[in-house]
Amino acid sequence: MSGHEKDFLREVIVVEGKYDVLKVREIFQSPVIATGGFGIYNRRDLLRHLDALSRTSGILLLTDGDAAGRQIRDFIRSRVTGRVLTAYIPDLFGKEKRKASPSSEGKLGVEGLPAEVIREAVRRAGATFLGKDALPPPEEKVSRTDLYEDGLLGGEESRALRKEFSKLASLPERMSVTSLLEAVNLFWGKAGYERLRDQAKKNLQKL
Repeated sequence: MSGHEKDFLREVIVVEGKYDVLKVREIFQSPVIATGGFGIYNRRDLLRHLDALSRTSGILLLTDGDAAGRQIRDFIRSRVTGRVLTAYIPDLFGKEKRKASPSSEGKLGVEGLPAEVIREAVRRAGATFLGKDALPPPEEKVSRTDLYEDGLLGGEESRALRKEFSKLASLPERMSVTSLLEAVNLFWGKAGYERLRDQAKKNLQKL
């Protein structure tokens, strides 16, 4: 990074895989979501989440420049209804360090690109660059203890309550507890969590 301060974007960045997430987090402080490659095709919950994000903060698609990346990008764009930006990365040929051989098209994916190339592609996409203090994380965060005390973990109705909570929060249904906490603290904060928790409990009582 050569001492470059990490940028913060208004939009949530969407990439293909976990190594892309690691790369992008070296450059940006913004939330990053992975599609799991073509796994996005069978993830209706994740698509609902991306759609909700597109209608609030907006999403920025940062997929590889090969055919697979284009297919994933086009698929997401056809399924979300809000603001979607697309970062087009240039064709740079080579091999990522962790791979034994280059990709079928010989192009570097997001994980193998220099930070400056990614940053410029994101800038050209029209991303909203914010100051480091523009969207500070909530001071008071939700913890696993909160989930236990509120019945979202460890109880007979915990699974049903988490499902209803995730639905209200526009989050994927099959998130791990760690991922759920991360998403809640990034997008909702403690106050938002408490409001959604209370509504989820009321909804279950009506059933």
